[in-house]
Amino acid sequence: MKRITLLLISILTISVSFAQSDNDRWRKKYINLGFINTTMSQDGIPDLKSNYGASFTAGRTFYLHRPIGGFLRFGIDATWFDLNYTNYKIKHITYWETDNYQYHQGEVSMHIGPSITIRPVGKLNIHGYFRYAPSFSALYADDTFYGNYATFFVGGASISYGVIGLGVETRFGDCEYKEFDADSDELSSSISKTKHNGWKAYLTFRF
Repeated sequence: MKRITLLLISILTISVSFAQSDNDRWRKKYINLGFINTTMSQDGIPDLKSNYGASFTAGRTFYLHRPIGGFLRFGIDATWFDLNYTNYKIKHITYWETDNYQYHQGEVSMHIGPSITIRPVGKLNIHGYFRYAPSFSALYADDTFYGNYATFFVGGASISYGVIGLGVETRFGDCEYKEFDADSDELSSSISKTKHNGWKAYLTFRF
């Protein structure tokens, strides 16, 4: 009985160790905390460079097959929630005075797209991806709220060891903002199409 008990404990220990090892190799869920640098541009208006920005992203990788050669897997990334905030500082200089004011831009989006994960050795993971990111973008400028659907695309890569890692991402898209009329609760007059192009550096946690 003791031998059987020891054998069962040994098998259970090996199974748990294997499961933990496999989980370390191919972690599916991710949470990213990022710093944003972006440029907002419109025709006939000087480009605006961001002052600072931050982001929070949460999602999961769905692997499509077993590891190829023990180190390569293709998958589909599904980001359930991506929240971005960007601040722009504008200095308006005239003959009489200098005015300083700010624009605030925020986005809520979901992503989906293909990815590739390479595990060259041990717990080291390299993850690359390109995603379509339909978004709702809002802009607060000149004491006025604007908002509308925005089409964005993101692409990037990260390198992690076990749970923690670092990544970089490019993000680009456009939005035709419409003024939000507080009296009618509707989006009314629009401003010309605004293009966004920038990058994001982030700290990633994979589980």
